[in-house]
Amino acid sequence: MEISTKLTTQPDDCCSGDDCCSSDLASPIAVKEFASDVSAVVASYDGSADIWPGFFGLLSRFWPDLPYPLYLVSNHLTFPDQRVTALRVGDDLSWSETLARGLERVASRYVLLILDDFFLTASVDTALVSRMHAAMGAKGAAYLRLVPNPAADTPCVDMPGIGTIDKGAPNRTSLQMAFWDRRVLLDLLRREESAWDFEIKGSRRSDALREPFLGVCQGFSAVPYRHVLRRGKLLPDAVRFFAPLGVSFDFSKRRFESELNLRWQASAVRRHLGRAWRIVTRRSPERILD
Repeated sequence: MEISTKLTTQPDDCCSGDDCCSSDLASPIAVKEFASDVSAVVASYDGSADIWPGFFGLLSRFWPDLPYPLYLVSNHLTFPDQRVTALRVGDDLSWSETLARGLERVASRYVLLILDDFFLTASVDTALVSRMHAAMGAKGAAYLRLVPNPAADTPCVDMPGIGTIDKGAPNRTSLQMAFWDRRVLLDLLRREESAWDFEIKGSRRSDALREPFLGVCQGFSAVPYRHVLRRGKLLPDAVRFFAPLGVSFDFSKRRFESELNLRWQASAVRRHLGRAWRIVTRRSPERILD
């Protein structure tokens, strides 16, 4: 797979998990007319331009029939692909500020939010993803997470594979690939916050909303992808995984994450500590923080 890596600068305006998938997800829900009111938004910035060729190359390969307009949030750069519209928002101030400026330039009611290091690993079932969004609309939801990371808390009896994410749940606003009501996402963002801040503090703020938050249940995934970065560093396993697919990385621009640290993150002790932390920090629905 050969992908052009040429990047250009122009004035700052708009320019042109690895779990199994299930076709039964949201199967009773018909795809309705509002399904067209969606934009796919890649949350990025110019500092990630070195991974754009791999990201968009795999997107074209594994999701050639992506049914939504495709936007890239950047600072000043564009990407040379006619399907990609760059939302150039100016100098980078914070993750949330950059994303908010991009979202303000999108007109659709809903967005499929994709982080720039979510590299597809297999073909995407477009009909399944469309049914997921239709389920979100039918429930009047603000959010629907497409991978079980974490999984939904309470299954919806009328929508197989989909459940509600309880108020008080940790990472209720997880930035895993998800459909969002664009205005809700904008309201939850705080311009000074990092992505990690948003997942924690945005989850608290989301408890005050009436609209439900949805996600897929454990064992299901609507879109197959894996991360290639951890806090800006390349994940060695991801580099090895994508090499046979023709994806290369510029090692002069990225360091590798420590294998020792990754083993700790995956260890049983770390997982038990994480579960304990989630229990301790789980918020009561009655205790809403600003």
